[in-house]
Amino acid sequence: MVSKGDEKFVIWPTYFNKSVARFNGRKVSLKYAVEKPNIDDIYKVAKALGLNPVIEKNVAHPYRPWLDEGRILVDKKEAKSKILVKIASKLK
Repeated sequence: MVSKGDEKFVIWPTYFNKSVARFNGRKVSLKYAVEKPNIDDIYKVAKALGLNPVIEKNVAHPYRPWLDEGRILVDKKEAKSKILVKIASKLK
């Protein structure tokens, strides 16, 4: 489990999902959002960006507990919003 003191951000696939509204968990604009984001693709992009990603499978987003979509932990190298845009721009 990641706590506030850890040097990792939690990245959920929901953050990039075009079919999810902002108020339901999407973090990037529709310009960067994709259809059905895949945890493995997000991992590959994060690795290519040098974020030292770690996959945690079979974990559900707190607001979407019915989906075991998993999550990725990445290094806190800059603001989370900037990291999300960088990942999203490579997912497209």
